[in-house]
Amino acid sequence: MSVTVPDCIAVPSYSSFGIGERLTLFFNMPAPGAKAAKAVPCRVAVVALLLCAFPARSLSLQEPPNEGTDAPIHHYVRAKDPKWYAKQLAPLRQELVEIDQQIRTLRQARKDGKGTTGSVALDKAPEGVSVEADLLLLQQCRTQVLQRIGDIEDEARRNDVAPGAVRAEESIEESGAAPDATADTPVSSPEITETKESLRQEREHLERTKNEATLLQRKLNLDTHTVYSNPEYTLQRSAKAKLTVTQNQIAEKQDEIQQTQQRIAQLEEHLKDLRFNSPDKDGESAASNDAAKVKAEEKGEDYWRKQFAEIHYKIRMTQSELDISQRELNEALLIYDPNPQKALRENVTRNNINAHRKAIEDKKKELTELRRQLSDLEDDLRHAGGDPGWSRE
Repeated sequence: MSVTVPDCIAVPSYSSFGIGERLTLFFNMPAPGAKAAKAVPCRVAVVALLLCAFPARSLSLQEPPNEGTDAPIHHYVRAKDPKWYAKQLAPLRQELVEIDQQIRTLRQARKDGKGTTGSVALDKAPEGVSVEADLLLLQQCRTQVLQRIGDIEDEARRNDVAPGAVRAEESIEESGAAPDATADTPVSSPEITETKESLRQEREHLERTKNEATLLQRKLNLDTHTVYSNPEYTLQRSAKAKLTVTQNQIAEKQDEIQQTQQRIAQLEEHLKDLRFNSPDKDGESAASNDAAKVKAEEKGEDYWRKQFAEIHYKIRMTQSELDISQRELNEALLIYDPNPQKALRENVTRNNINAHRKAIEDKKKELTELRRQLSDLEDDLRHAGGDPGWSRE
């Protein structure tokens, strides 16, 4: 079948237009006079021929070649990292070794009879009721540790992590010969530097929150003893309300600890992901380090307020711990332990009282040193010509 193209149709030059432009111009051509009705089917036939003649070109226009695209980015996944499982298993295996050592010692003592005595060692912690009871408790602890190890290994297998890779990382952790390679990777981007700083701040915040929660728990124990040692404690509504407030504060601190731990885990994964996908750029690393040094050298209002806030926080926490330790010492001097064996041991050795007294003396020395540091910091602020108001909380 042949198709005759009318004279009224001027086909554009194929060398100067693409297939889409050719079709557009072709359909927009005017058809003069009575030939318009005949020109339409002819145009349709020509379009069909063009599509058959240039199928590859048409597809190439619709789907341009994927040239110049970047290589696929591989993200760090903690569940696929054998090193993460090795870090989780290392303390559990160490605990298992200690439990096995204790079990062997008890079995050997029961075998040769050298582990029993008729005397009471007042300067040592109380032993179990019998060797059999100690062995039973140790066996239960060993079963729990093995269960936790098995759960971690099962999780690694579910995530397609080879057991041999985990064991290899465990041997590296035990020997300590090859530390984490990503820890010594040079800083290659500002994003890595920012992530590391955020991680440092979150870890510092976690440590502070744990200390605050510990002090609140010690204060709650003291307040509880004070309230319920009073025969009329049922009438002391204000004292009970204070206990409730402290309990709520402890619960808030525990929630804050969990949230901070989650943020730390996310930042650690993000940092490893950045190091995994970021090439080493010495020039950019040096520029980032120089910028950090320049920023550290600038001592403006923010710098001084941060320094004073840090020293004031340490003084406040040390003073609180000193007060709680003094209250614990006073309680230890007055309250008689209901366990006669512990009461006899403490009456002879005074270990608990001496430990509290030593802790109080250490805290007093620490508080004196912190106040001296505060005075030196105030002198530095005056010499630098800063505003004295920057030293206030």
